[in-house]
Amino acid sequence: MTNLLPTPNVDYTSKDFAALKLRLQGLIRSVYPDWTDFNEFAFGNILLELFCWVGDMLTYYQDYQARELFWPTVQQRVSAIRLGRLFNFRLTGASSATGTETFSTIGGPAGVAITIPIGTKLRSRDPVRPVRFRTTAVATIGIGQSSATAAMEQAETVTGEQFTSSGAPNQELVLAQTPYLDSSAVVTATDGSYLAVNSFLDNDPLAPTLPISATSKVYVVLVDQFDRAHIRFGNGTVGQIPQGTVTVAYKIGGGASGNIEVGLITIIEDSLTDGGGNPVSLTASNATATSGGVDRMTVAEARALAPSTLRVINRSVTKDDFEVNARRVSGVSRAVMVTSNEDGGVDENTGEVYVVARGEKLASGRTAPATPSGTLLTAVNTMVNTTYPPTLTFRATVAAAPFKTINVSTRVYLDAGYVGTAVGAAIRVALADFFASELEDNSPNPGVDFGANIKDAAGNTIAEIAWSDVFNVINDVAGVRKIDEGSAGVLLNTLRLSVTLMPREFPILGTVTIVDASTGASL
Repeated sequence: MTNLLPTPNVDYTSKDFAALKLRLQGLIRSVYPDWTDFNEFAFGNILLELFCWVGDMLTYYQDYQARELFWPTVQQRVSAIRLGRLFNFRLTGASSATGTETFSTIGGPAGVAITIPIGTKLRSRDPVRPVRFRTTAVATIGIGQSSATAAMEQAETVTGEQFTSSGAPNQELVLAQTPYLDSSAVVTATDGSYLAVNSFLDNDPLAPTLPISATSKVYVVLVDQFDRAHIRFGNGTVGQIPQGTVTVAYKIGGGASGNIEVGLITIIEDSLTDGGGNPVSLTASNATATSGGVDRMTVAEARALAPSTLRVINRSVTKDDFEVNARRVSGVSRAVMVTSNEDGGVDENTGEVYVVARGEKLASGRTAPATPSGTLLTAVNTMVNTTYPPTLTFRATVAAAPFKTINVSTRVYLDAGYVGTAVGAAIRVALADFFASELEDNSPNPGVDFGANIKDAAGNTIAEIAWSDVFNVINDVAGVRKIDEGSAGVLLNTLRLSVTLMPREFPILGTVTIVDASTGASL
């Protein structure tokens, strides 16, 4: 009887056009020994190559679909969103930057009171990509005063977007404007106001001890790969079906582009008047830099974070649980939990969660570490103590991570044809990238970490930034022929030694001093 099982030497990973063509030619030779003409212009070969082309396309799409089904290989945002919905993991959207804007009169103190209302539109003076803000509080320049300050946020409010309920179960409304800011929707219908829930399996927000019922006025927000919000209502059994006209107000905007330096938000887009309705001219400027703007979660970041969240169902128990849950908060770049295992000075049954925020985007696209704001620390504290609380006998505190500043000094020899200042700038860029807290795709930078997390090959904590790592970063820059072999070739904090970190410390780059060893000139 003929053996119909495939031979063990068939390579099923070779599925492109060339491999399929080679295998089909071998099959043809085994069946039709007289077919020896595989000239490209032969009609039989044209048919053969058509089959290979179809096979190449089919295997590509099969591999593509298989790759999008698993977290380690997912590439498309829509696939990551769908995978996350299986266990209630959400790719967070962008967050708005906030700050204060100072409005000033032109030509001295005001003769009448001037009110700057909520929602006054502002924008940065960048002519190519201006960033828009709006005031979130009323500011009044009183009689005899020349200025007033108002809080502002990087967002635009969309009001009055209306839909007509069809009365059908599981209605889904698609909001028109993007990018949607998470948790900003306010939904009302003819039969009353509706509240947002994470899932229809949650309890009723107005009756926290009871599940969502047929009379619960709730909705779920699903954000797609284009940052467009979909408002989904219940089916009449789990969640009430809205009646009449549904009105949705929400906000759009956000992103790291809203972190703007001092004095760059200067354009008032709205017309302002005094108490008598007369037009007034004011100048505007931000006396402090805006902060808190965060880009949406990338697919690479989700690949790193989503699988680890499966370990945390209802509570934070292990060290990793606290770190994972802290990183769930939008704007957190890195986090570490320090207990008595890492630091003998920490009380038993107590843990300290230290947080690093996302800072500015570097030229390479990586993210620099930054000190978290009070608002961010509060959000992390809520996440690790309320949303995913620790066990009853354990207490967790949240604080900003202390930074260990590392000053770098180096003497280098240049390759022929390179300009010293350009090489010096490239070294500074390379060092900034090395000390970045996140890579270009917002995934954690494996090159730097908290002292508690840096270990050797045997798993022992070594808690240091290796001198050799910094040496290699400098030595690998194009234009560096070699590093001075003397005692001042590379110094970290004035020493030719690795820098030791405390368990809670995170390293940041300090001053960088570069000298051309051939000429003694500073680069």
